[in-house]
Amino acid sequence: MRHVPWITLVATVLFFASWFGQDLLRQAFVSGEQLANSIAQFMLLVILGIVIALAVLESGVKIFLRRRRARG
Repeated sequence: MRHVPWITLVATVLFFASWFGQDLLRQAFVSGEQLANSIAQFMLLVILGIVIALAVLESGVKIFLRRRRARG
């Protein structure tokens, strides 16, 4: 059975649907200023790392709880 990190997925979609997420994406890829592009792209990479870490943590907790329930 696949362990999909639903909480992390929904939180990420809500973040990028918010005004802050939209502005960050716009700054990273559409802005004409190179410094703003570089800073925003770095922030996106940091956010991506945090999202991946949260997804791994959430999947690990789900697997742990599923195995614990199976033991009884």
